[in-house]
Amino acid sequence: MLVQRPPAVVLLLLTLSVVSYNGCYQTSPDPAPQLTVDTLQRLLHDPDVVVRRTAAEALGKIGNPQVVPELVLALGDDAALVREASVWSLSGVGPLDSASRGRIAGLLVDPSPVVRAAAAQTLASLDTTKELWPAALSQLSHEDPEVRRVVIQAFQSINAPEAVGALEQLLYDPASQVRRAAVVTLAETGDSRVVELFRRLLSADPSADVRAEIAYRLQFFSGSEVSEGLSVAAGEDKNDQVRRWAEQSLTGLQVHGSGSTPQPIPQAAPAPSRRYP
Repeated sequence: MLVQRPPAVVLLLLTLSVVSYNGCYQTSPDPAPQLTVDTLQRLLHDPDVVVRRTAAEALGKIGNPQVVPELVLALGDDAALVREASVWSLSGVGPLDSASRGRIAGLLVDPSPVVRAAAAQTLASLDTTKELWPAALSQLSHEDPEVRRVVIQAFQSINAPEAVGALEQLLYDPASQVRRAAVVTLAETGDSRVVELFRRLLSADPSADVRAEIAYRLQFFSGSEVSEGLSVAAGEDKNDQVRRWAEQSLTGLQVHGSGSTPQPIPQAAPAPSRRYP
């Protein structure tokens, strides 16, 4: 005997079969009928958590800006998978006002790690992190090191003096994952003031992962002090990975030349452990 599905769920499944050809999330809206948009918005309040999650994903694929208020409300859903889907969908539905961005920033302290990560990556993609930085400063002292790490990740595109100052302090955070995230974000500012900090920590930080990250990042700066620090690490560091990244960065400095302007940092540089030669 055939099971009869509610018309709303049937419409949802038909919508997904159409938008799936265009990937997970898209940067331009689909010409979806208004009835479809309205139905999907209603399904964001369905008792079934899977239906709510799927509706949030489908609205992100459609990319219609009018769905922003409903997706923002879904950021408060009891289910982490619905909150996560709603965050990702908001990254592709057009410009967001400050209140909506603030709601996303609030998820940087969400109980769910996947929601925190989604919020961090979405904020970084919105290019509005400077506006939200003051509100995020308080989260940099959160007791959970993973919260501190994702807050730093969310602000990798920021280039404000107050942000740089706060991140410099996090180079001495008790948690190695936080220190490593601070290294990445500070390096991507291209601020030459961090070179001396990096050079000192390249020999002093107790974590090999942090030292390896510093060794990798220093190749995108210039100056004799950079080469000297990398040469010491290449010859004296106790960790093989750090030594080899220092050697590779020295080679990179020779390729870039010795100009006075810091070299640009690749925006999506993989972790050194994944690019290990």
